[in-house]
Amino acid sequence: MPMQFFSQLNKQNHSNLYGRCFFAFCLSSLIIAAGTAEAKGSKKDHPMRKIDTTPNTLDADVWTFYLESNTYQGTVYLNPVLDFSARGGWDIQIASYNIPVQGGGAQNFEWDSYINVSKTFDMSTQFKAVIGTQNGTTALNQTHQLHNADYGLMIYQPIPTANIHAGPYWANKALTVTTDYLGYTAGFSFEAIKNTITIQGDYFSGSNNMSGAIVNVWYRFMPKAQVYFGVGVPETNSGNEFYGTVGFSLASKSF
Repeated sequence: MPMQFFSQLNKQNHSNLYGRCFFAFCLSSLIIAAGTAEAKGSKKDHPMRKIDTTPNTLDADVWTFYLESNTYQGTVYLNPVLDFSARGGWDIQIASYNIPVQGGGAQNFEWDSYINVSKTFDMSTQFKAVIGTQNGTTALNQTHQLHNADYGLMIYQPIPTANIHAGPYWANKALTVTTDYLGYTAGFSFEAIKNTITIQGDYFSGSNNMSGAIVNVWYRFMPKAQVYFGVGVPETNSGNEFYGTVGFSLASKSF
């Protein structure tokens, strides 16, 4: 989701260097992603708006703010999210997706705002279960249709630094733009370098507005802060397009 005086100063200098390299890599990734989208040919309706099935399961009464940008061909959106992870496995988010910064094209999905709620159940040291719901509508559109999605996940964590998860999800017609849809989602999370780099990926089945895959690489440069970058890949016949992601998170507690 840098630390005696000379030692701390040295680490901060390294962090600055790593940070510059990281952001250069992010920029390169976005250029590649944009070029890939353009090479695909015709411009499609965007965005791919997925269900948030990655609640903060730290169980530590922690607030986390996320800000993500999605870059499509000729369009940039911002997605701010405020998350509160409470003791007892509850996770509550206030989220707004697809706030246009440049261009547009999301039609009825710009300023799409939600309240997301999930509950995590600890079944054993290796297994967890999550159920969640996501409900909202477009804040600035005159026709306010309810956008609803619900999901359930089984999470298997064979080692402390990795997990895989899968389960069903349901989304209503207003959100999929096709019909009410019952499908499945699957994904993984792997901490490649302890407390520093994590790789996450998720896939959503179907051929609708929700369908496709996303992979992000997270870099923790401070105990309470992370940056990340990645790419979204549309599913066949979904009407979505490739996009690049760059974002950061800032938490009220270190973890």
